[in-house]
Amino acid sequence: MSRYPLWKYILVILVMVYAVVYTLPNFYETYPSINVTNYENRDLSKVELNKLTEDKSIPHMGVDGNSIFFKSIDDQLSAYNKLSSDKKFKYTLSNYNQIPKWLNAINAQPVSLGLDLKGGVHFLLQIDTENVRKSRANQLETNLRNFLIDNGVRYSNVINDNSEVKFVLINKNINTQTLDALSDTFSDYDISLLEEGEQKNIVARLSEESFADDVKASMTKNLAILRSRVDELGVSQPIIQRQGKDRIIVQLPGLQDSTRAKNILGSTATLEFRLTKGSPDDWTASETIGTNTVSESILYRHKNGSPVLLSRNVIASGKDIEGANSGFDSQTNQPAVFVNLSSFGASNMLETTSRNIGNTMAVVFVEQDKSEIINVATIREAFSKRFQITGIDMQEAKDLAILLRSGSLSAPMSIIEERTVGPSLGSENIISGRDSMILGMILVILFMFIYYKNFGLVANLALIANILIITATLSLFQATLTLSGIAGIVLTVGMAVDANVLIYERIREELFNGNSPNASIISGYNKAFSTISDANITTLIAAIALLTIGTGVVKGFAVTLVIGILSSMFTAIIGTRAIISIIYENKTNKGLSI
Repeated sequence: MSRYPLWKYILVILVMVYAVVYTLPNFYETYPSINVTNYENRDLSKVELNKLTEDKSIPHMGVDGNSIFFKSIDDQLSAYNKLSSDKKFKYTLSNYNQIPKWLNAINAQPVSLGLDLKGGVHFLLQIDTENVRKSRANQLETNLRNFLIDNGVRYSNVINDNSEVKFVLINKNINTQTLDALSDTFSDYDISLLEEGEQKNIVARLSEESFADDVKASMTKNLAILRSRVDELGVSQPIIQRQGKDRIIVQLPGLQDSTRAKNILGSTATLEFRLTKGSPDDWTASETIGTNTVSESILYRHKNGSPVLLSRNVIASGKDIEGANSGFDSQTNQPAVFVNLSSFGASNMLETTSRNIGNTMAVVFVEQDKSEIINVATIREAFSKRFQITGIDMQEAKDLAILLRSGSLSAPMSIIEERTVGPSLGSENIISGRDSMILGMILVILFMFIYYKNFGLVANLALIANILIITATLSLFQATLTLSGIAGIVLTVGMAVDANVLIYERIREELFNGNSPNASIISGYNKAFSTISDANITTLIAAIALLTIGTGVVKGFAVTLVIGILSSMFTAIIGTRAIISIIYENKTNKGLSI
């Protein structure tokens, strides 16, 4: 047999060292844990963590670094509920693994488990594209009004149906310069001057290309805001990804409180600060007669249902808020949200409160079409950048602080799919997936050994190496392993030996034709290579297509399938050839155990 190249032996050894090293972390026990840090992201000491668990009477297995680890997910979730009521520190659901420091140093971590294996909540959110169109139409109407007024063009009526805005003009003639300026100023819109008899109308429509850009921009901003909100929920390794043109997938492994997560993720809430108008008698009278009794006012309702008249002018709103934290009022010990305003918002707040000491100001919670007053307080002294909001319970304060810190969604999103996977079901899925993979491997190993004897044993070694390479690659890149991913691994178990079957059958044909054992091995590998390559490349193309355009379970399947195809080609063509060369190279072989 011709000498097998040395560099291929070295390559096989390096790949196997990599596979073994990066698979090792998965053999160490993993425990559910809670990471604890302060708001400056400083890790707590072991003494501080032990004191925290003692104060809260939390049973646990131990502490290490900034982690408290537990025997079960139920214990972890119970502890998280107790700890999260204390706002001194930040708490994140995570996993603790007792792997050696040298593995940590080379970023060797266990495989990240998906929602269906770990448990948690899954949401599919869809952006309200009609709201995007409506907002753009309202913006167009406002800008067009200002343009026409500035250019002395008078109109009698405005019709806005969210798809187009029509201005009914009083002017019978519009000069060419004004029309040119109109087209240049509103280049994103289709602007036309229509004549209906003697009547002239300016009609503006948002182009579909510009509308698509608006939806894309809203999606990009919403993705960033959702990531910020998820970070506040205290979830380790969340999955937030875009699906199609107008949908976003959010998966929160380990989190079981779907109601709170749903309220936080889908909320478009923000705050407005307005002065009150009139007296309580005016408020009641306005509600009774159905008309505001005070000029320049709007009727709102307090969260207890009582009416309040507020000024049309907004002092500051969510866009002016730079930071927010929940806590307790130092004087009354009531739950509160401490708000920091931007320079612009602080300037407006200082000017307004300075001129209205003794008057009352309301805090309005605004969410889509719903507006509700959460607090009305008397202005005792002028304030600007930092102040507090009271009149809400502790959970409302924490959720409001999260929403204010992350900002308001660019466009409303509705949850069109919701799924909760319990931790016990996740454990059952792991066991089922593991058992199916083991059963598949045992059956393939028995078949190969019985049918191909010693060569079958070599193929079985390659199969085990293939599983190690897949696991190591998932660990190295921290790709998420799902139940469908396990199905992909089970499929590659069969595909991994398929190439060896082709090679071994070729070798048998060469032996049957009277060729020597060594020549049959060389010819078998060479002749089978093109068939193996063609079969695996076509499958790889399909797998890459699934990986590119697929989502959810399809993508999880495609990830392991792509890795499995590449690793099985390596182990079958290069790995097994290296082992067989060691056994048979430069030896006089009268026969082969095949």
